[in-house]
Amino acid sequence: MMYPLTYIFPIVVLAALVFAAPGPQPKCSGVSSPESRTRVFVMSDISNEPDDTMSFVRLLLHSNMYNIEGMVAVTSYWLNSSTYPDQIRNVTTAYGKVVNNLQTHANEQYPSEKYLLSCIRSGPTSYGLAAIDALQQGSSISPGAQLLLDVLDSSEKPLYVQVWGGANTLAEGLWQANKTRSPTDLAALVSKLRVYTISDQDDTGAWIRLHFPQLRFVNSIHGWNQYGLAAWCGISGEKYYAFDHGGPDSSLVSNAWIARNIQVGPFGSHYPDIAFIMEGDSPSQLFNYDNGLNVPEHPEYGGWGGRYLPVDVSTVNGQHYSDATDQVVGQNGELFISNHATIWRWREAYQHEMAARMQWTLRKNGPGSNTTHPPVVVVNGSCGSQPIEINVKPSEKVVLDASETYDPDHPASASSLSFEWWHYRDVTATQWNVDAEVPKLNATAVPGSNGRVVSIEMPAEDLACVQLTAPTSSGSRYCQQYHMIVQVRNSGSPSMTRYRRVILKIVG
Repeated sequence: MMYPLTYIFPIVVLAALVFAAPGPQPKCSGVSSPESRTRVFVMSDISNEPDDTMSFVRLLLHSNMYNIEGMVAVTSYWLNSSTYPDQIRNVTTAYGKVVNNLQTHANEQYPSEKYLLSCIRSGPTSYGLAAIDALQQGSSISPGAQLLLDVLDSSEKPLYVQVWGGANTLAEGLWQANKTRSPTDLAALVSKLRVYTISDQDDTGAWIRLHFPQLRFVNSIHGWNQYGLAAWCGISGEKYYAFDHGGPDSSLVSNAWIARNIQVGPFGSHYPDIAFIMEGDSPSQLFNYDNGLNVPEHPEYGGWGGRYLPVDVSTVNGQHYSDATDQVVGQNGELFISNHATIWRWREAYQHEMAARMQWTLRKNGPGSNTTHPPVVVVNGSCGSQPIEINVKPSEKVVLDASETYDPDHPASASSLSFEWWHYRDVTATQWNVDAEVPKLNATAVPGSNGRVVSIEMPAEDLACVQLTAPTSSGSRYCQQYHMIVQVRNSGSPSMTRYRRVILKIVG
């Protein structure tokens, strides 16, 4: 959920004049409960190329940030007739060698090796819609599809399905549910699914979108196998696919950087060298990280897994979301506008996060461990990672106070964290030209706050609101919402970054 707050300007300013200094007894722990984390279910054509194994190492290394409920080996265009659940088991067994160390860094929030092994299944060993043909001829659904249905039935919470290969395990589950359940029960099941596919890698993705249009489906659309056009390539693919030259920092996704920072210790040794691009499947998991920026229920908000908009804003033809673009200043100082930029803009943060966590695998947390842990971001006294909503008026000044934010490695220090406040303008835009549509908000640091407290002035009414003239909405008024991000980085090496999103909603 989000936290709505309505501010009256004089009260906001007064509250900001007495901001708290970081103290040894912070009120927010920074530890999420299993109940608050998203549920994820992974389908992978592992063994087809090294990047799936890479992505599984990342998935398990970050597995205190979500609840893994299934890991299924599947086929794809590149792996037509076999699956390799044993390779998922191999990575999971390697994780088991370091999980005790990991637990000390995350308040015992990592899943056990035994539990994760119980989540591994195989999907059908046939390609694409051949699996549906087999069901129509009387075959049983695969163990992977049965697990999917069992997991969906076990909770009313959304299930985020990450499809790293073909989608026929998902198609099997939906076909079976359609055959055996009432229309009401089928609709209830579909309403719990949130799918993010790494493009279409077999012929079932289009079949699913056609037959189950109300299923929310994040997917890059392009010509068959033209993967370089997809947003997910922004994870690491600028050299292989020749896009956005000079924008992302390519050194962070090189074999040399990986050897120094990732391929270390008993778990990191299972991370292979790059063959094509690094971790092409990982944007689907980055999408679910609980980092204060990502809002998985809103693909249009943007985050480490990219930013996506409805293909049909009326939703008459379904809940299909596809690539949006962000405006980002690159390493060379030039402005880039691309779908790839919605992911590579976060590269330093997501790569440093993984490098820091790989250090956790080497030693237990404690005095002298020389490891780093993510900041705990608190804005206007609000704990947690969900967006904060504030109703504001045109031209009003709002103060955002992150003074209770702290570094768990140095909780009494006011200088171990750096604060950057910025306006994520792309989220508000409804067309390509962001500058023409969305006024820029500037955050001014309150003197003496070390950048922890800022003042922001809202745009004037004629810039923030428009009168609608369409026949169906004549007389109505539309006012913009603005997404302010506070990005907090610690001084560790490698550094770790956390965020908080504040949505400023203009009201008349």
